[in-house]
Amino acid sequence: MDRKRVTGPEHSVPPLFKTAAIRKPILNEKNRRLDNRNADDLRPIFLKTGLVTQANGSTYIEMGNTKVVCAVYGPRQLKRVGFSPHGTLNCEFKFSTFSCTKRRGHMRDAQEREFSHTLIQALTPAVRLELIPKSAVDIYVNVLENDGTNASLAAAIIAASVALADAGIEMLDQVTACSNIFSGDSILMDGTMAEENQQDGSLMLSYMPSLNEVTHILQSGKLESDNISQAMEQCIDGCSKIYNVMSSALLESLH
Repeated sequence: MDRKRVTGPEHSVPPLFKTAAIRKPILNEKNRRLDNRNADDLRPIFLKTGLVTQANGSTYIEMGNTKVVCAVYGPRQLKRVGFSPHGTLNCEFKFSTFSCTKRRGHMRDAQEREFSHTLIQALTPAVRLELIPKSAVDIYVNVLENDGTNASLAAAIIAASVALADAGIEMLDQVTACSNIFSGDSILMDGTMAEENQQDGSLMLSYMPSLNEVTHILQSGKLESDNISQAMEQCIDGCSKIYNVMSSALLESLH
């Protein structure tokens, strides 16, 4: 008997193959979605500052079942680095291990590193880094519950922008973000995870309402140019609505 050989079981069982899931329509006969929203409706938003007392600025945001917390530390002086006339933004985006349907790892994966870089690109145009030379601002974003990947990224940008303002970092304008998904001929704002599973493409836009400037666009899927233009207009309208919520949360933190 070969002791180095791993013997298989005496009886074998045929593998079970999953049948292809039937694609259900996202909109019903009354043009309502699964959560009874219209195609261009956003989920209810709850925004609160001052959650992390040890941080210079922090924010907690809920958009439906999407829950994100953000903490900002700094500005802190960089050591052992040559002089730089501009400060730097450091960002760490992380999904909690229990936030998704499939358990995430403790170490950051490729998607989380990409989202960290996206956050820096979306927020840098709004932060006056020339006022904090040779300094760094650290942003930590943790997704507690993920009900839509693009929606979680948009919520992270909103939370990070409010946390920067809460920390007293001087900015040109607040950065809002909004996402939508494409399913057939329909454009759905602020898609949930169930809707993302049936999407043909998606778009996430970051926007500064007061300056009327777009800071970042993230698109996936094969889309028509007319649909992209319509989706961008809807995202800008959604960002304007979210901007009022962000301003109200910052005003409440002052009282």
